[in-house]
Amino acid sequence: MMHTPSAGQPRVSVVMCTYNGACYLRKQLDTILAQDYPLYELIIQDDRSTDDTWTILEEYRAARPDLIRLYRNERNLGVNRNFQAALRRATGDLVAVADQDDVWFPNKVRRLVETIGGADLCFADHYSDLEWREPLRVRVSTPASLPQCLFFAGPVGHAAICRRDLLDRITDWPADIYYDWWIALHAYLGRGVVKVNEPLNWHRHYAGSVTTRTDRPTGLEALTPAPLRVYVWGLRYYRRLQLQDNYRRLYRFVETHADPAVHPLAYAIARLKTRRGLLSLLKLCLLTMHHYKEVYPGRPHGLSGRIHGFFCPLISAYRCSFFRIGQGGGAASNSARS
Repeated sequence: MMHTPSAGQPRVSVVMCTYNGACYLRKQLDTILAQDYPLYELIIQDDRSTDDTWTILEEYRAARPDLIRLYRNERNLGVNRNFQAALRRATGDLVAVADQDDVWFPNKVRRLVETIGGADLCFADHYSDLEWREPLRVRVSTPASLPQCLFFAGPVGHAAICRRDLLDRITDWPADIYYDWWIALHAYLGRGVVKVNEPLNWHRHYAGSVTTRTDRPTGLEALTPAPLRVYVWGLRYYRRLQLQDNYRRLYRFVETHADPAVHPLAYAIARLKTRRGLLSLLKLCLLTMHHYKEVYPGRPHGLSGRIHGFFCPLISAYRCSFFRIGQGGGAASNSARS
């Protein structure tokens, strides 16, 4: 029997996907079960793990059969498809995503529930230190606006909670666009996104993760002096990205669904990002220079802000891994991006 929160409290489903995560799994499960907000259900979907992950999951389910629901894929889906399928199993009012190897702070769910209000999605900052060593110091503050989300991705799944009916409204789940980015875009274009301005979890990075592999400079790129490297290679990558189907699909979706009267800047950015040619790129650079405070994270000031704003399209294209899903992303990684 599932746990039922007190009257007036939203029911929260936690959705976790696992794959060969036995060495980290217990710590994460323990921090989820230690939340100071009552959980309605914990859904865990395993992607054909070959280590002791499934044995550990069965052990935890035996201890909490009232809360934990386990599923095992018939075939390996990969991290993105696995999360897309698992999220649709949730039956609570709100749905929180859990990576298999993070550490949640005890108040994570409660703070997200308290803050979401009438928005579709709420997210928080997180820590990303290479090792769990208190006090944690590497705080990651994810971009918090739709224009920034169009350049630097958006709220990451492991730090967010969303409404179940938002997931119901998403009828198309592209295999080659990260599930959390796709959810965030629908939320921004729906009832909006809000943020808790404090870290609520620690996100684990380790050698071999997708973000580690895709963000490593190689070849001539590693030898080119910065910031020249950023601009020169950013231009090359930008033009290369425009050729990818998932890139065009994402920005055409925003261009089609963003109301120019409600989201004028996001609409203009998406429209220019789908147009090929140097003239369109120049128009985009001038647009982001003019709106640098709304587009560039950290909001640099004065001349520095305008320079960062002008080169924002190239900076975001440089080392961009958001559209490389399926190109080394693999099912073995439980954390698609950070």
